[in-house]
Formats: sequence, structure tokens, C-alpha cells
Amino acid sequence: MAINNYFSWREISIKQKIIIDTDPGIDDTMAIFLALNSPEIEVLGLTTVYGNTSTDQGTKNALRILEIASRTDIPVYSGAAQPLETEYTGKGEFVHGHDGQGNTNLEDPVTRAATGSAVDFLEKTIKENPGEVTLVPIGPLTNIGELFIKNPNIGKDIKEIILMGGNALVQGNATPTAEANIRNDPEAADIVFSADCEISMVGLDVTNQVFMNKETINKIVNFDNPASKHLKKIFPFYVRFLSKFFNKEGMPTHDSSAIAYLIDRTLFKTLQYPIVVETAGISRGKTWMGTGMDKTNNNPWENRRRVNICTEVNVEKVIDLIVERIGS
Repeated sequence: MAINNYFSWREISIKQKIIIDTDPGIDDTMAIFLALNSPEIEVLGLTTVYGNTSTDQGTKNALRILEIASRTDIPVYSGAAQPLETEYTGKGEFVHGHDGQGNTNLEDPVTRAATGSAVDFLEKTIKENPGEVTLVPIGPLTNIGELFIKNPNIGKDIKEIILMGGNALVQGNATPTAEANIRNDPEAADIVFSADCEISMVGLDVTNQVFMNKETINKIVNFDNPASKHLKKIFPFYVRFLSKFFNKEGMPTHDSSAIAYLIDRTLFKTLQYPIVVETAGISRGKTWMGTGMDKTNNNPWENRRRVNICTEVNVEKVIDLIVERIGS
């Protein structure tokens, strides 16, 4: 499908400045390649966080991904190694492999992470580009939470936060109630959802719907370019696990759906409600929507901005977009 089916060339010339905050596992890798292959997007940097693998390993993965894509001009900043208030448990390894890349044991990167912290880079870049930078967190929200702890008023300078995480109307994948990215650091997630900026939640309500079957996966991994060849190496581990999890062959498209929303949000339908994240009990990590009818005392949704909560998606067009861009 041609690129100009989505945007006119005039619109493509106006690039969206983004920072991808990532725990580079297998789905993150495809999302990064998708962003790099999209002319609407200018990736200002990658910031790394624990989740699918450790922060140290994830930083190495981010550097290698950029090397594979011949985009070593983009800086990588290492971020949080554990949640705000609990310990990192390393639970992502059974989905993404011990190295976060399907146990493919990539060569160490030639490049190195930039000097300084992820949070300092986020703050500096946002302040230098007020109202222009969209944050795209596709892992646990610890770095973004720490950003708001350090600078509570920075939301006014952020264009938008488009995050992959949460579950509004469907069950979770880390627990019956919670999605994995949010469950890894509910305290940080709740800070983020209380921020004074536009927030869009691309969660399991839509990412599970964007399910890639074997035929689609075969298309993605058989293009003659470095990104496709790398995905061909790392997908098997991920697809085996998820095929068993969903009891059908293929995989849901989590992180790349957030990038697809950034590129063309007309492919998604949203509800607008404030979100509070549960931080205790059996529903820890659940992203609870306020209904707009919450008039009781001590209303936890009071004074929170409404979030764009993705609930429906044009599955065919999102998959077409991803396949076309990975192949470009």
C-alpha cells in the first residue's frame, strides 16, 4: 500500500518529533523499525527501561537495533533499572528470551549509550522543543513517572504521550486484571495518567485485536532489508509463546500499534475518560476508567484530564501499514 494513501506529501513533510521510551524486546524492535521507516516521524532519541529484559541488556539491544537500521545518529539514553517502589522481577524473559531478542545472542553494539540519564534527556529535549515532542512509552512507565516527579509542571510543554499499555474493557495479560507494562510499575503509571497533557492509551483493547497470522508474519520477515532479516531471527521465540498463549498461530501487535496510532489515529476509535491506576490488591496495575458519573466524596478521578482510550481499530489497515513500512 503506497505511503500517500495515508498522508499527502505536504503532511509527510511536517515530521512529528518523538522520543521512544522502550524495553527493547521483540515487539519493541518492530515498533522501532516501523517508526524509523515512517517519513512522518522524526525519532529524537531512545530511552531505555527494564521490562522485557534488564535495562543494561535493553540498552545494548536499542543500540544494535539502530545499528541494523543504519541510524546511529539517534542517541540512546539508559534509564530506570527497577520500578519506583518495588523490585524488577525479570518476568519478560519467558516471552522475549534471556536477551530480549529471542535468544539470538546478538553481537555487542559498536556504538555506546549517550552520557547522562534518560530523565535528564527527556526533560532537556522537551524544554528545548516546547509543545513539539510526543513521548511514546512502549514499556513500563518508570522513566516517564520519574520525569514528572522531577518536574511536575513539564506536562504543559509535552505535545502528547502515546503509550502502549493498559486495558480498559478487556482482561489483562500479566494478571487477569492488568496489562504487563502497567503492572510492572503501577505507581509510575498512575503518576503519568495524572499528568497535565494529552495522553492516548493504546492498550490491550486494540493491540490484541491487531493479531498477525502466519501469512502476515511471513510477509514481514521476508523483505530484502536489514530490519526484516533481523525480525526473521527474533520472531520465532516470541511467536511460539504467543501462539500457545492465544491458542492460535500468530501474535498480537502491541508496541507497533502505538506507532500506527501516531501515524494515523483515524484507524482507531477512542473513548475519553480519566484513568486511575490501581496500586494495591488483586487488581494492582489495572487501568480503571472514570465514568463521568463519579460524584462521590474522595473521587479518585477528580481533577484528572480525560485520556484518549483506544477501544476499536481498523485491523486490516493497521496491519497493511505495518507490513508496508517494514518492507520499505
